[in-house]
Amino acid sequence: MRFSELRKIKQEAPRPEPVNPARSAPAPVREKEKAVEPSLPEKQTPPPEPPAPAPVRPEIQESAKQSTGSTPKSRREARALSRPTEAPFREQDLKAREVYSRILDLSGSFLKAIDQPYTEKYEAIMAACGLVIETLRTNGVLLNYTVYSTAEDYLRGHTANTTIMSLAMGLEAGFGDSELRLLGFCAMAHDIGMTEYASLYNRPDRLGKNEFAEMSLHAEAGVAKLGRIVDLDYKIKDRASHIVLQTHERADGSGYPDRLSDEELDPLAQIISIADAYEAMTHPRAWRNAVNAPDAIKELVEKEGRGFNAKAVKALISAVSIYPPGSLVQLSSKEIARVIRVSRGFLSKPLVEILLDPAFNQINPQLLDLFEHPLTSIDRTVNFSELERRNPKCAARLEMSRWWVEW
Repeated sequence: MRFSELRKIKQEAPRPEPVNPARSAPAPVREKEKAVEPSLPEKQTPPPEPPAPAPVRPEIQESAKQSTGSTPKSRREARALSRPTEAPFREQDLKAREVYSRILDLSGSFLKAIDQPYTEKYEAIMAACGLVIETLRTNGVLLNYTVYSTAEDYLRGHTANTTIMSLAMGLEAGFGDSELRLLGFCAMAHDIGMTEYASLYNRPDRLGKNEFAEMSLHAEAGVAKLGRIVDLDYKIKDRASHIVLQTHERADGSGYPDRLSDEELDPLAQIISIADAYEAMTHPRAWRNAVNAPDAIKELVEKEGRGFNAKAVKALISAVSIYPPGSLVQLSSKEIARVIRVSRGFLSKPLVEILLDPAFNQINPQLLDLFEHPLTSIDRTVNFSELERRNPKCAARLEMSRWWVEW
């Protein structure tokens, strides 16, 4: 579905009035469970007020009571005590939106500047990477923003998203600060050679064998462009060049440009490589729709040892979990929800936003932290095609909301 078609749907199809299923004796709402639907940011416009808080269901209240006590009664409770205290979702979302907007702006300006005879962007990129690293350490909502695509040029959003994902993976892999910043810089630069092939990557149809072979030259073109960054630290230039050149190689030697194998690849290149692949799979292109995020994770796991090494696959799963941000899932209550924050260390217990009742009818969105409420779990993932069939208007709105628009 194209962006222009989605805008037409939004104009023609008014938002239906939400259907509120009957709930029994709602209890007072906790602060952290106020419903907040992340919205697209507008420049110099204050973010909208969150919708009214959602009620807490009786079974959730009961599970919370069972989890309290002066001493841990189970391994789960012991792990819960070591879980970092997180800020309220609304606060995290506002901060994440601000950081993502800055990274997206830097990505766009860098891709334009790199085509000039020279540019000074290294220090700005390194500072931005430091900001992303510090944000990710305390605010997992930033990963939720990597579901966005940029309509005017996919490369801007792809570059920003790959950078954020790579840094999240680097944190999970235990890299030190200097390695993390180098990782972030190389992720930001991994596709700078693509600007010479805009006529190919913006084509409305899939590339043929000859066109793909031509575009694969962008890896070497990107390395050559690193020489235009006049403030690039000479101490890391050689290694950065190797990493950028290797980000399209594969562990089994099937990549390009040199068909290197696992033991020949820089570990940072493998991190960027799998982040690049996952981001590309889960975002639409002119000639195909996006792959459902859980399906993309499954496919990349199955390619372990062939496309990507085990350490890179493990880092990806640790960062985005088996239900990545943006995934649609059906809960044990049969309600349909969207994952909006990963719980680090608890792959199947994310923070979700419940959107639809069991019959796929719209309800007032409400947040539910599955880690805090063990009586509710994820039953299965929901393919977007199923949502399009059961509730096409909701599907169109969700698809529209994945495009970053600056009015």
